[in-house]
Amino acid sequence: KKRKAFLNSRPPIKLKRKKTSSSPTPSAEVKGEESGTSPKRTPAVKGLTIPFRAIKRTMKIDKDIATVQNEAAIVATYAVELFVKKLAKESYRRAKKRGRNTIRYEDLAETRVNNDNLSFLDTLLP
Repeated sequence: KKRKAFLNSRPPIKLKRKKTSSSPTPSAEVKGEESGTSPKRTPAVKGLTIPFRAIKRTMKIDKDIATVQNEAAIVATYAVELFVKKLAKESYRRAKKRGRNTIRYEDLAETRVNNDNLSFLDTLLP
């Protein structure tokens, strides 16, 4: 039941913006300004379950990418979460049709076969 509840609904991601910034892009909240300590930039992202720093490190594996802004990593992380959620929902639906609550490899593979948008996964899920 927990898995089903997770797959059905999650709150939208809320990005906090700096009060002094006039740019329309989401930015990181500066921590430590009120207490007089040196400010440390820590992105305040509610609703993400995958740590965006892990996605940022993954993006930087490519030698052509020198730096990745936190905001770019946050957006990429959100996209990854949406992708995984969609793949899991569809695979879970197929598992339920077979009378199971557990997603198996064949459920993922069938989902990939029946969805043309997932053709890039054909080396992983033949």
